[in-house]
Amino acid sequence: MEFFEIADIVDAAFVYDVNKRYMWVCLLIAACCYAALYVFKSIALYTIARREGFGRKWMAFVPIFSTYYIGVVSEKNTIVRTKAKNISFAAALVELVFVALSIAATVSKFIIFNGGYAEPVYDTVVLFGVTVEQLVGYNPVNLPVELNWVWWFAMNAQNYLLYLIEVAFIILNVFILIAFFRTYSPSRYLLFSILGMLFPISAVFMFAVRNNRATNYLDYVREQQQRQYRMYQEYMRGNMRGNGQNYYGGYQNDPYAGQQNATPPEDPFGGLGADGRGSDGNAGGDPFDEFKN
Repeated sequence: MEFFEIADIVDAAFVYDVNKRYMWVCLLIAACCYAALYVFKSIALYTIARREGFGRKWMAFVPIFSTYYIGVVSEKNTIVRTKAKNISFAAALVELVFVALSIAATVSKFIIFNGGYAEPVYDTVVLFGVTVEQLVGYNPVNLPVELNWVWWFAMNAQNYLLYLIEVAFIILNVFILIAFFRTYSPSRYLLFSILGMLFPISAVFMFAVRNNRATNYLDYVREQQQRQYRMYQEYMRGNMRGNGQNYYGGYQNDPYAGQQNATPPEDPFGGLGADGRGSDGNAGGDPFDEFKN
């Protein structure tokens, strides 16, 4: 999947090659970049699988299978209550379909453009006061009838069929990356997942975290909460000690010790009597006796 993403990026850089004469150069550059990234990805998955004790480590080196294997090594975390390997299995199937159709679309383009059956169509536009001609599409030229379906596939597969399949893969791939980086880089999983979704560089991030131990993300969150709570306790303990308080909130040196009275103040309710009699000497010192039956 990443190969065709890279190929599209390289092809966009060859804006002057409207007749696709140098398509093979774009594919060669894309293949070299993809091979380098795939080495990083394979080494990362193999290293993790060997350390964590996963079987079938050969999958780390096989395209499409490696997509599924990302979910296998991320088994400690689930996404939307679904096992990561189930999501990665679906992603691998979608990737297989995408690769097959992309190869067919690439071959169709070679047949059309190398056979000289496509003529570029330009439209005149004004950009910043300068009139330029902009490529807007292609018209068939001397196209044999038997190649009509090849023309349609070459011109429409990328914009319709492959586009929908690619969107489905991107969604599944996001879930896979989240599960993987939650397992091996929980503190940066969101950053790595977003960058891996936007650019075909997730293999670099996988390689960077290959030596990290597998972690359950919920356990990681609880551990961080406990750590922050312990830090808060230490902060409050140090703050209370600095104010002359002990750990239980009492004062080591009472700042009001010299202001205590030698004799207690007069009881403002002494008139009710300590023996249960009111100030008039009658029994029943309770001021709410009149409300009783």
